[in-house]
Amino acid sequence: MLHRDGQMPSRRTAICTRLGRASRRIGWLVLVSALSVISIPSIASADSAGLWSSSFQANPPSSSCGAFSFDGHFCYTSNDGGGAVELGVKFSSTKSVDIVGVRVYRTDPGSVTGSLWASDGTQLRSAAFTPYGGGHGWQDTLFAPVSIEPGKTYIASYHAPDAAYAFQYSYFTNSAYSAGPLVASQSVADDGNGVFCYDAASCSFPTDTYQDSNYWVTPLWAYRFTGFYQPIDNGGVWNTVKAGSAIPVKFSLGGDQGMDVINPGSPTATEVACPGASAVMDAVEDTVTASQSGLTYDAAAGQYVYVWKTNKAWAGKCYRFDLGLNDQSSRTFSVEFLK
Repeated sequence: MLHRDGQMPSRRTAICTRLGRASRRIGWLVLVSALSVISIPSIASADSAGLWSSSFQANPPSSSCGAFSFDGHFCYTSNDGGGAVELGVKFSSTKSVDIVGVRVYRTDPGSVTGSLWASDGTQLRSAAFTPYGGGHGWQDTLFAPVSIEPGKTYIASYHAPDAAYAFQYSYFTNSAYSAGPLVASQSVADDGNGVFCYDAASCSFPTDTYQDSNYWVTPLWAYRFTGFYQPIDNGGVWNTVKAGSAIPVKFSLGGDQGMDVINPGSPTATEVACPGASAVMDAVEDTVTASQSGLTYDAAAGQYVYVWKTNKAWAGKCYRFDLGLNDQSSRTFSVEFLK
């Protein structure tokens, strides 16, 4: 390596319309990706992956809100009259991933806190949301990653101090809902989803249910990406390689997460300005023979290998490689291509 110069919702009774929701299931696929060169307000969103994105709109019929209000996209309560309330969703994961935060569709301008719980009521993480000046919108809060086990049930929740929150009746009545590896469970007898708990001496963990309601809170998840492995250098080092080479880009996500881990249209290569004389450069020592780009998994090494077939026309130019994963993260490194 060298330098370049070297109801319930409330306690009241409300009329509801049964709104079944078809579950969205994301299946396994084998990815061989060619390299390709009302707007709902998002309040301080980190754009992490969850059950619902920070631009999602529910858009139920306003009549389904019963005695409560409709903001054009979500049913909501202005003040439920029951004091502060903890509202949550039961979920599991099909993969071994990390939970890194909570996303909420906020209608409560108070001091809102998000939490992650084990099914036995153990609070695993908690973090406050950034204050905001009112209005409705999605907001994220992040905390230190928590590794979760596939198939186990967890609860993501938030604390609404003024009992103002968004909801949708009967959301979990007919099916579960899945996005990526996360699955929000269907309500069944004695095990409903859409959980809540009003503030009281006997209540801190949400376990009550009402009409299988969704309270529009989701955990945020991420893979356990640990960096690129050799022959790629990390940490601001510029990689150098002969243009037209096929580079094995190796990385780990904490085990075999299936072949659907890369976003459609990814990875991408973007031309960038080449570095100055003080940049730290290192040659890519290992290339392979390949006619096209593609992804495989090396079970023995516990690594993914994306073979990046570069272009001979890139000689004398510099590019940034962007690996877009379906946890909505983007992992990058920089390359100077030689003749």
